[in-house]
Amino acid sequence: MKSLLLTLLLIFISLTAYNQKNAILFTRHDEPKEKALSLLVPYGWIIEGGAIRLLDPNIAGASNLVDCKFDLTVKKDAEGSVMIRWLPDILCIDQRNAFGNPEGAIFNNTLVRRKRDPASFILQVAIPYAHPRAVKVKVRSSKQLPGLANRYAGMVDPTVKMYTNMSYKAAILEFTYEENGKTYLERLVALIEDYGMNGGGLWKNRETMLIRAPLEEISKWEPVLKVVQNSVIWNFNWIAGELKGQQQRSGVMAATQKELQAMDNAINENRRNTNSEINKDMYLTLTGQNEYANPFTGKIETDTDNWKNRWINSSGDIIYSNDRGYDPNRDPDLKITGFKQSVPRR
Repeated sequence: MKSLLLTLLLIFISLTAYNQKNAILFTRHDEPKEKALSLLVPYGWIIEGGAIRLLDPNIAGASNLVDCKFDLTVKKDAEGSVMIRWLPDILCIDQRNAFGNPEGAIFNNTLVRRKRDPASFILQVAIPYAHPRAVKVKVRSSKQLPGLANRYAGMVDPTVKMYTNMSYKAAILEFTYEENGKTYLERLVALIEDYGMNGGGLWKNRETMLIRAPLEEISKWEPVLKVVQNSVIWNFNWIAGELKGQQQRSGVMAATQKELQAMDNAINENRRNTNSEINKDMYLTLTGQNEYANPFTGKIETDTDNWKNRWINSSGDIIYSNDRGYDPNRDPDLKITGFKQSVPRR
């Protein structure tokens, strides 16, 4: 017990020191379940959830057993007073095409769920799923995201789009609610993928993610949450294994190493572009971004310019600071070393 109390005290002292120096440390962590990706997490924050393998077709239908789902949360404390969360994508069949089967039933190997526009999906599906104890939900604003929808539409294979009449709509809602006696402000974005007239009523939610903070603190935490969101790097080996598994489960021929590498590059590039579209509306009080030279890899990295100084080490840990005289390598409270300053290009 004494050892635990001492550890907690050291963490508290360390974090207090960072706050006094107007600096914040992000360390890179793997997604807990399968190491499918890594992301930057503020020191002392909690990662929960991750990869989900649906193994029972009675849960959401056999169609949802093929690909891996993700329900991943990064939060400041146990109650999630400040958090960012990604919700799972689920393939559904519109109830109007399910021959009288109710919502939640399984029809044609797919979950029955009435097809909704993005805003209705957020209110009627995403919020109850993410916050089952939320009460007094009040929408402050609702905005369509045509840029995000167009981004997805542009990624669809022309042949697939021609035969399925695929279309996309996206929206973001800002709302308040009470949970366990506390009032929160949240922004939640969702994109609806509609397989169209020839798709037999199939549709899917994508890019369903949220950020939240206590009502009056959202602007304070926006820069931190944005760093977490934009820091995701997919694990190539996981992508290769997942794709192979999906192909085996669906009876498709395996891809070559060259094709896998191309897919890996496309996934990370699409993720950057998608985040760029979401960022425009998810974070309302931020400034912009800048390009920084990584002193270890030589690569140019796009990152927030919310802080004046950016330090990075060979493990990918990052410290941001507004104190020009602060050097993390000389910080007696910091147990991580090897930082070099990452210089902005402009």
